[in-house]
Amino acid sequence: MKQPEERRLALVVSDTARSMEAAAGFAEQAAWHPIEDADLAIVLGGDGFMLQTLHAMLDAGRVLPAYGVNLGTVGFLMNRFR
Repeated sequence: MKQPEERRLALVVSDTARSMEAAAGFAEQAAWHPIEDADLAIVLGGDGFMLQTLHAMLDAGRVLPAYGVNLGTVGFLMNRFR
């Protein structure tokens, strides 16, 4: 297993204004990779976007660990953001 500093991270962002604004802050925090090349996904959005992202991974036949950051309204699947 790769060490955390060797992991390739993907930033997956929903198209909401709040998510896009948060993504601007995340953009400078790491060297982001396309999800096809990543080892781990950081998902910014709501529960529906997390489910959409996970289903897309299943459809592609490659499921990555995904850390969800809640920027939606419900957030029962996602972690709190501020």
